[in-house]
Amino acid sequence: MKIDGIKFILAIAIAFLLGFICEIIAPESESRNWISLAVGFVSIASVMIPAMGVKYANVNRGVNLKVFSWVMVVVIAVANLIFSCFEYKIDIYIAIVLLLAVVAWGIIYGMFSAKSAQK
Repeated sequence: MKIDGIKFILAIAIAFLLGFICEIIAPESESRNWISLAVGFVSIASVMIPAMGVKYANVNRGVNLKVFSWVMVVVIAVANLIFSCFEYKIDIYIAIVLLLAVVAWGIIYGMFSAKSAQK
């Protein structure tokens, strides 16, 4: 595994911009817009970095990790946009979105550390 510097920075920038879109959409009541920015950025960046900013030594494993990471980027971005558009309790929003991110991290870690079945 090797970090690709330019793509890593691009992943961070794209995640920040998606978080900023969530901040723009969210209503300003209860500081919901700033919470949307923070939660959106952290959750999207955490799964976008393995999708964009990392090169994997094992090509097959790398493809699986990247595809799963991109699927989770879309799922988490949609969840962030839905929660930003409507008024839900902030606690539910944070719990659900970060739970999706933690599940994605666990699966990504499991896929990365899995032993190869080739003989």
